[in-house]
Amino acid sequence: MKNEIAFRMLQESPKSLICTPEYQESIQKIVRRFKSKGGFKRESIADIVQDINTQLFTNKLACIQRNYNPQYGLLKQYFERTVYNIAIELVNASNKRKEVSYDLDQINPQYLSRAGEDQNDLMTNELKTLQVFFKTEKRKAAKLWLLLKLYSRSVITPQDIKNYHPVASNKVIAETLKIFGGNYATFDDNVLYSKISSLINQAEGKKNSADALRKWLSSRLNDLNSWMNQRSSFTYDNEALRNLMQVFFMHHQEKTLY
Repeated sequence: MKNEIAFRMLQESPKSLICTPEYQESIQKIVRRFKSKGGFKRESIADIVQDINTQLFTNKLACIQRNYNPQYGLLKQYFERTVYNIAIELVNASNKRKEVSYDLDQINPQYLSRAGEDQNDLMTNELKTLQVFFKTEKRKAAKLWLLLKLYSRSVITPQDIKNYHPVASNKVIAETLKIFGGNYATFDDNVLYSKISSLINQAEGKKNSADALRKWLSSRLNDLNSWMNQRSSFTYDNEALRNLMQVFFMHHQEKTLY
């Protein structure tokens, strides 16, 4: 479904949009991912999907209508991030119910000491883990920030460019933002890496190819994948990393790490 059609349905008939096979498949895809990671152990996929639909219809649709802006990416991506967050809330609620149901005499003292931490928002913990990774990169953090925004198709801001290339002219910034300052989710990878590599080469005084830049980022992504999987209760692959980055950069639209 084209984004402009989905956006119009969101405004005029949001429940009909959510009930389309395409958007229901998005919910099922996320639920299956959580099930594969042990997030929902006893509940059936159909029951979880129904719970998520209920949350969407009663609590979330108005927020999506109010907050979604086509400038910041595709509606389907925004919708899937919302569903991802609802799934985390449901997992948290399920875990808390299980904690209450345990006989106190059978609870390991070590478990009790972790109880408060286990009740924290899982998404917040994942975002903090990702933020710490940037700090481990130090000298390359600004470059990595910029390229991970590209990788996740998140909007690049003038400040992102200035953080990486402080002496970039207004003309260079404007040329870069022609593509990266809006919704560029449909652009081909080759076009995007070619465009961003000209900025990178100018900043670093080099003449590296777009393919060399792609390989550099691929190496960093492997490092990030290992970092998250060693510190998270979830299992990350490239798709899961991309989803996490999209949420992370939405949280940092008005902030910077530098």
